[in-house]
Formats: sequence, structure tokens, C-alpha cells
Amino acid sequence: MKKMMKLLQSRSGQGAPLILAVVLVCLLLSCVVFEYMRLLIVAQGVRDAAQSAIVDVAAENWDEAYPGLREGYSGGYQLSGSSWYENVSNGNVYDRMRQVLGLEYDGGSYAKYSGEALEYRVSGLRLDVENTPLAPAIAGGITQLNVTGTITVQVPLSFGWGHLPPMEITMRLKSSYVPKF
Repeated sequence: MKKMMKLLQSRSGQGAPLILAVVLVCLLLSCVVFEYMRLLIVAQGVRDAAQSAIVDVAAENWDEAYPGLREGYSGGYQLSGSSWYENVSNGNVYDRMRQVLGLEYDGGSYAKYSGEALEYRVSGLRLDVENTPLAPAIAGGITQLNVTGTITVQVPLSFGWGHLPPMEITMRLKSSYVPKF
């Protein structure tokens, strides 16, 4: 430490490369931190939009799942002849996300562009609507309509000059609709 202080106090100009190196390291670290924050913001925005769309699917199916025909009986089923079939839908989650996030369809996935540059890509949506039972097996048991899904988000890095692979994350989402009795 004394050697460094002595080097900085000398007036021979030998401290200039050290100061330049410190400034460059600080700039590099700040670039990494800003890129990490950008990735977090993009991932959170996509997660919020997808979660909102899945909540909408659960809310759309509530009328089918809880028609109020009889106390304790529920489920999104419809009688056809002598058999029952499920009457719930998956909704159009991609269309809702496209409207909210401004996505464009691009070769099997949806992408968000900033001018010509790709901001992120969304693909691989899998949605499962778990219907409530027609007549619950457990008297007084809580039954609910569950909507679960996964979606993959791919964000190219702006740090690393194209040498680093894009961040790819699979998000798991869940929404439940519980009626008030």
C-alpha cells in the first residue's frame, strides 16, 4: 500500500496508467451491472404479462367451473347425451401477451424488436387447465380451478459483443380461482 501511495505521489506521470486501469475496470463492472438489471427488467415484464394472461384464463373459466347448480357440486362439465365432457378453455395467452407487450410473430415464436434489434423472444408456451371435480370426493374439501403454465424467454445479451449466448429462462406460472361460498 505504501508503494502505491508513493507511486501516486510522485510527479513523474507513472500513476496515469494505474488510474486509467481503475477507470476501465469500473466502467466494465458498471456495464455488467447495468446488463444484469436490464435482463431482470425484461424477465419481470414478460413474467407479469404472462401471469396476467393466465389469470384471465382462470377468470374466463370460472363461470363454467362454478355454475352454482347445487351446493358442493362444481366443475366445468357439460352433459352431452348420457356422458359428461369438460367445458373449459385454454384461452389465447399469446394474443393477450402480443397486445400487452407489442410482440410480433416470427417463425414459430413471438419476438419484441427495438427498431431492427431483437430485444427478446417468447416461445414454448404450455398451458394446463385443471378442472374442478364434478362432485368433490371429500365433503367440505376445497376445490379450485387451477391454471398452470410454462413459457420460455430468450434475451440476447448486449454485453460481450455477440460472443456470449443469450439468456434463456423457462418460467413457471400458476393461477387459481377459488369461489367464495
